[in-house]
Amino acid sequence: MTTPSTALREPRALGPDTDPELHHAFTSLEFASAVDPYPLFHRLRRDYPVAELFGGVSVARYDDVQAVLRHPHVSTDDRTSALHHSLKEQNRLSAPYLSQLDQQSFLHRDPPEHTRLRKLVVQGFTPRRVEALRPFIQREVDAVLDAAAPQGRLEVIADLAYPLPIAVICELLGIPAEDRDYVASWPRTQLCCTFETGSRNAAATLQSASDDHPRQAEADRVQQQLTEYFADLIEHRRRAPGDDLVSALIAAEENGGRLSAEEINATLRLLFVAGYENAVNLIGHGVLALLRHPDQWAALRQDPSLAGKAVDEVLRYDPPFQFTGRIALEDLDIGGYRIARGQHMTLWLAAANRDPEHFTDPDRFDLHRGGGRHLAFGSGIHACLGGPLARMEAEVAFSTLARRLGEPRLETDPPRYRTDVFRSLDELPITAHIATSA
Repeated sequence: MTTPSTALREPRALGPDTDPELHHAFTSLEFASAVDPYPLFHRLRRDYPVAELFGGVSVARYDDVQAVLRHPHVSTDDRTSALHHSLKEQNRLSAPYLSQLDQQSFLHRDPPEHTRLRKLVVQGFTPRRVEALRPFIQREVDAVLDAAAPQGRLEVIADLAYPLPIAVICELLGIPAEDRDYVASWPRTQLCCTFETGSRNAAATLQSASDDHPRQAEADRVQQQLTEYFADLIEHRRRAPGDDLVSALIAAEENGGRLSAEEINATLRLLFVAGYENAVNLIGHGVLALLRHPDQWAALRQDPSLAGKAVDEVLRYDPPFQFTGRIALEDLDIGGYRIARGQHMTLWLAAANRDPEHFTDPDRFDLHRGGGRHLAFGSGIHACLGGPLARMEAEVAFSTLARRLGEPRLETDPPRYRTDVFRSLDELPITAHIATSA
């Protein structure tokens, strides 16, 4: 670890005076719904590799992003940030917000607590349990295409990319069939945008909003629904264990320790929300990239075994989540810049994954790309636990679509993106000759 010194540079401010266009693009979240945000990421990586932004520090180069992800003195617990401490001392944080922070999963916990919790969760979320879902995923994908075949039209997001991960996570968790329509009714935007909100974004909103602010009230309502539903499911599985992840988490034990009901509940909320949103975006971004590059679609259609490489290239080229966050637990040296203790850092995974220092011709979509390791699922102790499941869902989807779709065409290009903080397709209608599964 490099010891910070007075020779370190201070991060340059990316503000309305230094670069109005780039500042507006990021502070207005324009990048999230842009047809092509990658020129913005290129400029950010080139001109502001480590910069002041959002009241924190923005990090855009591959080496720097990876260094932060693997650094032993960074945190994912929002309660360690200087902003959180300041607002809490001023009594400017709402009770629901503070309660949500206290109930967060191991994703937002640091060692040794994170280590203990993740070890226990891994006992239930095994590669064998994930791989056992492959036949179920294949049946679900085939059923979607069978239903779409007569019309020769598929709305990739609404028909496949969104319902497939919901069905898979329900199967994994052992959610009863009679509850699945209810679970699928939870609003996607509220789930992905209010789940385990971090102090850098949420606190800035909540400090000026009352507890009954409409957006916060809706967020609290959805989180309460999730918590109450999984509390009931945990109790049911205690009485009647099954061959599902909830039962496995209840049974998990490490050195005499077990997960509490609250810890299991937080883990289930994490797996449910993060698990499906990763897969939704991975499948949607992947189909879009493949159809925009007919030569790559043809290669996959000729050799469906390339589906695994297609998943990796999509993860690099247009990752499901374009950024993640960390907090400095002490003064850090990141790429020659001083990051102050308590500072929030936004790590731009999308910018890092197209860094020309690590990827040759990084703006080219190429299933045969070799070398380089994308950071789409993070790195270090907080690498995405559900990554292998999202990968398998996308792999089955891509290989099946390549096998069964003839002459697929995008109905609209560019497609429409959602208007929230995550870069996520709102819809992706395509036409094709869809072969039957028989």
